[in-house]
Amino acid sequence: MERAVAADDILKVLTEPTVDVALAARVLGIGKNAAYRAREAGDIPSIKVGGQYRVPSAKLREMLGIKPEPIAA
Repeated sequence: MERAVAADDILKVLTEPTVDVALAARVLGIGKNAAYRAREAGDIPSIKVGGQYRVPSAKLREMLGIKPEPIAA
């Protein structure tokens, strides 16, 4: 049974510079353990901030096929 992605999770992906690996897993529709394995394999890009791995939201949006909004001049 698939679980719907929470609107709050999508909002974080759209507005925050990075998200944690667990949130990335939820929006990608995979399990948390699978996401950590994918991060270790380099399939999910991440950076280490303090003692925690974070996924750059821009890269996650690319993976999800979400195009950036044009910036008005």
